[in-house]
Amino acid sequence: MGDSFFINNLNWYLNFYKKNMDLLHSEIGSAKDNFKSPVHNWYKFTAGFSYKFVDGIIELENLKSEESPIIFDPFSGCGTTLVSCQKHGIKAVGNESQLFMLDVINAKLNWNLSEVELIEKLNNLKGHVFSNKEGVEQDFHTLLETLYTKTTLTTLYTIRNFIRRFEKEDIRLFFKLALSQTLHKVSIHPIAVPYISRNKILKNEKLPWDVFEDIFRGMISDLIDLRGKKRTSRVYNHDSRKKNQHIKYRSCDLCITSPPYLNNLDYGEVSKVHTHFFEITDDWGDITNKVRRKLVTGSTTHYKEAEFNTKDYMSSEFVIKNKEIVNRLMKLASKIKKISQERAGKKSFNILMLYYFKDMYEVLNEIRRVLKNGSKAYLILGDSAPYGVYVETTKLLGEIALNCGFSSYEIEEIRSRGTKWKSLKYRHSIRLSENLLILE
Repeated sequence: MGDSFFINNLNWYLNFYKKNMDLLHSEIGSAKDNFKSPVHNWYKFTAGFSYKFVDGIIELENLKSEESPIIFDPFSGCGTTLVSCQKHGIKAVGNESQLFMLDVINAKLNWNLSEVELIEKLNNLKGHVFSNKEGVEQDFHTLLETLYTKTTLTTLYTIRNFIRRFEKEDIRLFFKLALSQTLHKVSIHPIAVPYISRNKILKNEKLPWDVFEDIFRGMISDLIDLRGKKRTSRVYNHDSRKKNQHIKYRSCDLCITSPPYLNNLDYGEVSKVHTHFFEITDDWGDITNKVRRKLVTGSTTHYKEAEFNTKDYMSSEFVIKNKEIVNRLMKLASKIKKISQERAGKKSFNILMLYYFKDMYEVLNEIRRVLKNGSKAYLILGDSAPYGVYVETTKLLGEIALNCGFSSYEIEEIRSRGTKWKSLKYRHSIRLSENLLILE
């Protein structure tokens, strides 16, 4: 498969390597580049990927806005693909199942706001905060009380409550995003999503309002350079494991995305500071029911081990269409379970793996449905080794994609990964990698 893919796409490969030798640099699978790029840096999420990758693929595929191509991102996250496409004037559509992240993306895509109106609203808000006309009568969330001083929380809640009064949604989302970033900077402990570093203390030398205003005015400054650019990207509150009726069959020219990795990162938990603050969730039950259940199963916290039914799983469409692959997965699952029992491990990585590939099969079906014939999908992925059992995630997904209607796949390694955890007692020594999976 790999050789024939290479031969049939020789010209594409020559273009790939001649024009984009740095396209696969080791940082494209991280969000480091985004932290210094206007709009992309309006919400800092360490588990994202680089906007430079999207720019590079757009150039590689020679996409031009006047030809009206459409790019699809089934895991829109914090909007990297959608924002980059809009900067190029290219249409893009995406799915995002988390309500909080949906608001983040829409705020990043609303560029034609009135600077005069924004400043007027800011001044009104400032006057309200410092006069403290209403105060904050409600109790603070218990998690937030461990992360902020009472004075800081009073200011943050006052800002939040006032913003909710704004009638225009685009204005409200812009303020809300600035407030979201403020939450990161005024906490007692560093909140570098997805982690809270409770063993460290931040030196907060500025008042919460001053931090908020600096962030807000910085965002306005970014808008000045983008004024006049049309909105070309759209995001839907949708789970990509299911068919999105709003995105038509064979309507998209390209897919650029980075799915959840099989590495036990709980995307429901990582945003809990924000979802609790904005009252989307209140406790672990809410996180499970309102967030996790709408996500690809990437963490053992997404399900209850006792609820896994082997008979139901083995009768699913995924198993029927991928029998040989599932046989390999079941063998891996048995190895993982055995090691888990020997170590008295508490995490059911064997079940997690089975759920993950079933969910990703459904996503790959949706990607294939919306892509035009002959179109490519670019996915940044990472391999995994739960309890030291190597799972060649990228290759397995490439094989599963063939059973979803794709004709070929190719894998390009980006970097090695997982080395920083070697000091852990049971850490394996297996070399893992982050890869680019190319489907056609």
